[in-house]
Amino acid sequence: AELPGETSLLVISGGQDVVADNAEAEMAVGSAAKIAIMKAAADAVQGGKLSWDQTFELKEEWRSLPTGILQDWPAGTPLTLSTLANLMISRSDNTATDAMVQIVGREAIEEITPTNKPFLTTREFFTLKAQPNAELFRSWVDAPADKRPELLERLRELPLPSGGEIITRPTLEVEWFMSGRELCGLMEEVKDLPAMSINPGMASPDEWEKIAYKGGSEAGVLNLTTWLEDSEGNSHCVVTTWNNPQEALDERRLMSAYRGVLRNLAPDGD
Repeated sequence: AELPGETSLLVISGGQDVVADNAEAEMAVGSAAKIAIMKAAADAVQGGKLSWDQTFELKEEWRSLPTGILQDWPAGTPLTLSTLANLMISRSDNTATDAMVQIVGREAIEEITPTNKPFLTTREFFTLKAQPNAELFRSWVDAPADKRPELLERLRELPLPSGGEIITRPTLEVEWFMSGRELCGLMEEVKDLPAMSINPGMASPDEWEKIAYKGGSEAGVLNLTTWLEDSEGNSHCVVTTWNNPQEALDERRLMSAYRGVLRNLAPDGD
């Protein structure tokens, strides 16, 4: 609460709220929104529309900016849906993310998180935030949600910007917005998928039987979402988000406090 801007914290243990401070507020969460893509992919697999071992060739139009590694791989590289999911979550690979959005379908993701309609690909996100596209950025911000799909057509015609063209100041008008409650609910749905446990985030693997994690950050935005289970089956979900549209965040301040929360929840915690 002492951090500048807006914060939220949700701690759920054994299905019950322990802390719920601003937990229903829909805040900018950056790449944590990729949890919704995982949920849509899992639903498609469960419904028989896709399979995790299904192979797709990397397309040029999926190429985005870092983070990640696939932006440097040649078009036509064969990749399984599982590989794309693993990279999207563990490395926050943006090219893998855009591949997943196209394969799973934007509409399926929007059904899971209707606030984010249209659900932007990372390429569209970066294109909107490129300095040469300031007019389109303003048009997007000013447009009602039902008019934004028309602007997507203009976005698709524009080239991928360079990293140096991206606005560095906080621009939270273009983002993915989710509440702590929504993220905990989605994490509960996807926590058992292998992709969610590759990167443990702030939690210590030595202290937990199972960890599922995804976070997100950009200028003015930080989210940390973790699901934990100890050897006795006790489970916790811990989500925190920090937004400040006025200035970049000193992320260490929130990460330190968040790590302390996780440590105190550990079986031998304080």
